Amino acid sequence: MKDCVVFYGASVTSRSKTQAREIVDRAIHICELLRDYGFQCHADVVLDDKLHSRSAASITNIPEKFLKLSTEDQVNKLHPFRASDPNELHKELACYYWGLDSLRNARFCLWDLTYPSTGAGFELATALTLGKRCFCFSENTRISSTVCGYPLNTLTISNYGDGFEQHLFEFIKASDRNFHENLRE
Repeated sequence: MKDCVVFYGASVTSRSKTQAREIVDRAIHICELLRDYGFQCHADVVLDDKLHSRSAASITNIPEKFLKLSTEDQVNKLHPFRASDPNELHKELACYYWGLDSLRNARFCLWDLTYPSTGAGFELATALTLGKRCFCFSENTRISSTVCGYPLNTLTISNYGDGFEQHLFEFIKASDRNFHENLRE
């Protein structure tokens, strides 16, 4: 059901094996919590620890409908300005469309910001622009002041540690309240 889908993001590339395992373990734990609340967590890319630990790794499970959105014409126009070879650029464009679709269809969004990531920051900014409620967290790492200073109440920030589950539960309750209020309007 579309209303129960949650977008889950994290820094995916260029991590050590230990860091990749931490990211995946946190994602598994949080997705289990979300399932307990009746949500469907979209975290396929985050759960692929091979992508985390190798910067040259490529996402291979891109749905066909997004691969079709990435046209040869787009690749040819972008190729002179990008470092990626055309085949990888085709996949990168498809991943953009896939991510945008996932953000649009999510009830709310979560990000593990333990390790800084331009991609996660871009996704977060896109989600906030789309009016999505967002929950960001890190484990023993300071989150960027640009994120922490976001002035609207659609963004919640937490530490992954003591009290995390309660913060997540409170966020879900508030998101649920907002969701049902928006349905009445």
